[in-house]
Amino acid sequence: MQVFLDRAQCFLLVVDIQERLHAAMEETFRDTYVKNGIILVETARAFSLPIVVSEQYPRGLGATIEPVAARLGDIPRREKLSFSCFRDEAIHAEMETLGRKTAVIAGIEAHVCVMQTALDLLGAGYTVAVASDAVCSRRTRDRQAALDAMARLSVLVYPTETIAFMLMERAGTPEFRQLSPLFR
Repeated sequence: MQVFLDRAQCFLLVVDIQERLHAAMEETFRDTYVKNGIILVETARAFSLPIVVSEQYPRGLGATIEPVAARLGDIPRREKLSFSCFRDEAIHAEMETLGRKTAVIAGIEAHVCVMQTALDLLGAGYTVAVASDAVCSRRTRDRQAALDAMARLSVLVYPTETIAFMLMERAGTPEFRQLSPLFR
């Protein structure tokens, strides 16, 4: 089993960080998961990693929240109705065409869309890393139960900083200098 992230194989999957969903997330963790999701977007952009973005029924749940949307820029948002991104035909096809086999996941809700997507990706032969502090649920116990279950099922559950530093690989690079202020 691969445990170290190879950036040549990675893509970032941002799952459903939308207005109405975000407003319902556990209040004490809301700012943390958004900040860390943004760090992952910035890290992916620094290394030109592909970024796939889903939005669950945006007519009802709203668009991607502004702080994240601003960092994503013109990256398309893929509307879905399936809870698992991998079960949505267009998102599945997009992930397959990337030619990369490691998904790094941030988003909401940890115990629903994030977990179902992670398990489907595992079943399809992907390595999956979920950023433990860049996912959220409405209730702390649901987030923690999902992270525990995913770890038991061979999903790599790492903090955002661990993921970012694995992708950086070393200090002293232009990317390190660009990204290191995000960790202060």
